[in-house]
Amino acid sequence: MLVDPLGANPLVVSGSANFSEASTTNNDENMQIMRGNPRVADIYLGEFMRLYRHFAFRDWLTQHPEADEVQVGHLDETDQWWKRYFGDSFESRQRSYFAA
Repeated sequence: MLVDPLGANPLVVSGSANFSEASTTNNDENMQIMRGNPRVADIYLGEFMRLYRHFAFRDWLTQHPEADEVQVGHLDETDQWWKRYFGDSFESRQRSYFAA
């Protein structure tokens, strides 16, 4: 579990426990809580994003069986939604972080 992984005081919860009744009362499971370690949070976030992108793409493919025929278009500069991803905005910092 990641809580505010890009913030000043990130929280990472890791281990075999999964917050179920059996996990917390009967099974021999473990959980480690790491707070305030941006390096650890960065590593966990990078792995989370890798897995998310992998499965999100697989899901997209199941929704688009004709994926090899999808037409890709160019950015329409008259549509302004993309401007918030440049400059000094939160979205811009996110874009820079995940593009690296």
